Amino acid sequence: MEKRLIIAIALSILLILSFQYFVAKPVPPTGAPISQEAVLQKEVAVVPVAEPESLPEEKELEAITGKYVLTFSNIGGAIKSAKLKDYKALNSKELLELVQVNHPKDYLCNMADILSGQNFNLVDYTAKSDGLSITYALTTKDYEIKKKYTLRNSSYGIDLDISIKNLSNAPKNIAYSIVGGAGLSEKNAQDKRLIEARLKIEGKIAHFKRPKAGESTINPGMVGWEALKNKYFCLILKPFAQTQGGFYHEDPENNIVVGVNSEKALVQPGASIDHKYSLYIGPSNIPDLKEFGYNAEEAVDYGIFGGISKALIAVLRLCYKAVRNWGVAIIILAIFLNVILFPLTVKSFKSMQKMQELHPQMEKLKVQLKDNPQKLNKEIMELYKKYNINPFSGCLPILLQMPIFIALYQALMKSIELRGASFLWIRDLSSPEAIPLPISFPIIGDSINILPLIMVAAMVIQQKISTASGGSAVTEEQKQQQKIMLIVMPIMFGFIFYNMPSGLVLYWVVNTVLTIVEQAAILRKE
Repeated sequence: MEKRLIIAIALSILLILSFQYFVAKPVPPTGAPISQEAVLQKEVAVVPVAEPESLPEEKELEAITGKYVLTFSNIGGAIKSAKLKDYKALNSKELLELVQVNHPKDYLCNMADILSGQNFNLVDYTAKSDGLSITYALTTKDYEIKKKYTLRNSSYGIDLDISIKNLSNAPKNIAYSIVGGAGLSEKNAQDKRLIEARLKIEGKIAHFKRPKAGESTINPGMVGWEALKNKYFCLILKPFAQTQGGFYHEDPENNIVVGVNSEKALVQPGASIDHKYSLYIGPSNIPDLKEFGYNAEEAVDYGIFGGISKALIAVLRLCYKAVRNWGVAIIILAIFLNVILFPLTVKSFKSMQKMQELHPQMEKLKVQLKDNPQKLNKEIMELYKKYNINPFSGCLPILLQMPIFIALYQALMKSIELRGASFLWIRDLSSPEAIPLPISFPIIGDSINILPLIMVAAMVIQQKISTASGGSAVTEEQKQQQKIMLIVMPIMFGFIFYNMPSGLVLYWVVNTVLTIVEQAAILRKE
């Protein structure tokens, strides 16, 4: 029974990893604006975007704070690029360019009129800065539009105030869409699959479904916030005005663009509407998101066992504070969890031993009573009762550990602290080791991952100990089962974990080694 269960667990883990691969009254923002000295701005002319040809000459305005370097554009008066000062591009000393939008209509905070079809997003806005904020203005025949960005020096939030004034002699219905997330890219196709759009609408968290080519998906309702996120970072737009819903589409390069549609408003001549937004550009880090506010931490999804994941991350951070190395912190976390789960490990191991000892007797009963299944079941239950064995005692401890493993997987996969963290020969705990080879080999290519191979070897040793503790196989079926457990299972896990982040593989290696030590200690006491 235990062998079948472990195989089922392995398949469950494979399914989880495959899934990862594929697939109230508003409170005004808090915190002081940045000081005039904290912002560096410069305006330069750049080559206009080729499409469409009617675009005005683009001028960039750069703003630098303690957290980011933002590049604004006069086209739409919006944000075309964002670099984070606290994070470097992988394997580089350059700042991480988290946002880089290629299409002006999809610049962050760009607006598009969704009623009259007037051009609000691909026209030339005039920039003005007083050192505390940046204001872009546009005057048309019917409207005066102002977009005021207020930056913050010590947090990832940006405040946006939009004012639209009716300059005509007649009432105007005004509604617009505003881009909240775009240009979020990843270094490889695998991580790109982890980019997703989420929104909180009518108080509930929802995922956008991928639209068909050229179509836009719209979720109607009052938007609490909308988010575009990848493995470690996110863009979040919080509207304070009434909304018609959130939208989602893909740009020509199949990159995701998300945003919010404002509610239609009737504006009298000479009157104006004023809307407020807050934009977050930063890491998917719970403390930073809580500082931003508005329950933005809900944008980070750790799965069904999210509570356990958050607790494990908290323990991991405490370990790091003590040792100042994330690899060592993972090892300490593995030891901590093994100590906590040791009673379950002992119970499971001893139960498996008893079941293996009874296996020859059970096989004989199956042969003797193969034509009488009811009596066979009765005799097996009597056998369990005679030797005081609960057939489910070996399964239950393993099943109880599964939520912890799944939660730990989610925690390590989404812990931004592991990004770029090194340990021994490992350059980045958030990625496979990818140790270069002098030549390219079939299947593995021009690099190799050592930790998964160590894990396979450790699992083979673990299976040998488990098999030896239950006695020698007496039938061909038993021998075949032992062969499967001894060779096939470790190899299967090796394939599953080979391209997983090295931090996760490191934990599994340490966990396996600790299990070997525990099993050996249990055997010595008997």
